[in-house]
Amino acid sequence: MKKLLILLNLIIFSAANSVYAAGMVYDPTEFQIDEKTNVMGSVKVPSNEELMTNIQNTTRLAQESLSAQSDNFNNALFELDSAQVNIRNELLDYKAKYQEVDTQYQLIKEQRRVLNQQIKNVEKRVKDIERSKNHIRKTMI
Repeated sequence: MKKLLILLNLIIFSAANSVYAAGMVYDPTEFQIDEKTNVMGSVKVPSNEELMTNIQNTTRLAQESLSAQSDNFNNALFELDSAQVNIRNELLDYKAKYQEVDTQYQLIKEQRRVLNQQIKNVEKRVKDIERSKNHIRKTMI
């Protein structure tokens, strides 16, 4: 039902607009044109010097714009280079710290291996002494 009402309103509105527009046809006789006024006479045609000046100004502005863009581009490249140098320096710092930690790790690992070997040697001596004691006891009995 709502769709029908909307459609009916749209049709009525369209018809009213077309009737209103039909009464508003352009009629050139309604406008009075002064014969002394030259329509083209009011337009000023620029001279060659003015055209050349306008062209030179336009090219100068374009070159300045390109120069500014080039400067901005160069500044951006410089900032990227600086950031890259900073990151590389940071990487070198991390590599140096890693190397230091790795050296400490290798040293501790070697110390651990040596201590483990000493522990095994001492345990072996303890076992040998225990065997000797047991052997002596057996021979005494």
